[in-house]
Amino acid sequence: MSAGQSQSSRDKFRFDTSNIKWKDFITEGCYYRILNVDPALQTAEMLLKFDPGCLCVFHRHIAPTTSLVLEGSLYVKEQTASGMVETIRPAGTFTVGAENEVHIEGAGDDGVVAYFSMRGKDDHIYDLLNPDLSLRRVVTLQDFARDWEYWGKA
Repeated sequence: MSAGQSQSSRDKFRFDTSNIKWKDFITEGCYYRILNVDPALQTAEMLLKFDPGCLCVFHRHIAPTTSLVLEGSLYVKEQTASGMVETIRPAGTFTVGAENEVHIEGAGDDGVVAYFSMRGKDDHIYDLLNPDLSLRRVVTLQDFARDWEYWGKA
């Protein structure tokens, strides 16, 4: 902690999202901002934002994914063999996700902003799933690269 910075001011830090140019992402109330895409390294980094109470759709991460909750709390509802398990990850939570998890992410009453880093073994990053968990759409690194070329570098 630097001189002049009290413990209480450090505890009140909030990630400033006021100047981020968000784009709609998959479901209403969900937005993203691509930070970087590197096809040679098979990586993509992005910020994800959910309005209060919003959820995305069921999906399965194929590429190993790390996340850091920057603001609010990230709600994760994971489909397991024994049923649905909900986890709440408050700001400051860092996770390294296992591959092939089937889950829905979203926000509590205060919304959420989180950083995601996806590090693939190939072009396949994640799968969007239908409510019955059947495959809706494969999402690839090339999908992110197209968005990155279109608006990500601005």
